[in-house]
Amino acid sequence: MKMRNWLGVVLPVFFAILFFMYHFGKEPVKESIIFFPIDTQVTFTKANTNVSLGGSTAENYTLDWQVSSETNKPAYLRQDISLLYANGVLSSTMNKWEQDTRTLKQSKKVSGRNDQLAHSVSYHYAEIHRNEDTYRSAQAMSKNYLYVFNNGSSYTSFQIAKKSKDRSVKTKLDVKTYQYLQKTWMGAKQFYNINGANYHAVALNDLPQFQERPLPGFTQGQTNKIIGSLWEGLYKNYFLGVRRSNGSKASPIGSSMPLILFSKDKTHLIVLFRLKDGEYIQLIQYTR
Repeated sequence: MKMRNWLGVVLPVFFAILFFMYHFGKEPVKESIIFFPIDTQVTFTKANTNVSLGGSTAENYTLDWQVSSETNKPAYLRQDISLLYANGVLSSTMNKWEQDTRTLKQSKKVSGRNDQLAHSVSYHYAEIHRNEDTYRSAQAMSKNYLYVFNNGSSYTSFQIAKKSKDRSVKTKLDVKTYQYLQKTWMGAKQFYNINGANYHAVALNDLPQFQERPLPGFTQGQTNKIIGSLWEGLYKNYFLGVRRSNGSKASPIGSSMPLILFSKDKTHLIVLFRLKDGEYIQLIQYTR
């Protein structure tokens, strides 16, 4: 009888301790993008970025910006990040993460007052835990663009220039964006004494093309690893804030779209961009 009474007190306490250790003793999940080897069993079935024109007046307008993705299986951690550029300048960012899910959806309204070529590029990430010691990744990229211009009484938009007015606007905004980025990237290369002939240059919004074809000189498997490590670095050193040369941290908003330089000797890559205040930034990542 005494043994039963003892067990009646000790066992509930024992199981309560186990419950506490299981649910609260584990390290809390945090948003993060950490590249692990690609998982061959978890893939993205959907990865979408969309930019469209919302309401507008003669003075301003709103962009409806949406990002969504889905994997074929639930992942320990799902995270999507997205960057929105106006004429080559970062105007806004989005970030969402959830645990033990397949799907992510997020949206944002971004206001504007001038004609612009809007570019958005997104990185879709999944962290998979096969067991306590084996971690894997799944990844995808998506992008979208939109031309927005004032037609007098309000703003209008298009992706494909079908009318003569659209073609005129497209040429104007393409040239404006191209000239700004080329001037910025050339300034960064001169500042850091970089010989462009030694690199393959890719603008950030052109990066998604390498989901389906390899980087020059690399296999698709090597390309996937380089892209994953690149986005891990961009998330930590660009998306979340930029470390200046004096050690202080700056917001990426207002900075130029990065240019990625892949060395032709396949040893490293360089990310170049300029902050809002004009400071040039260089990020280096080794690919071997």
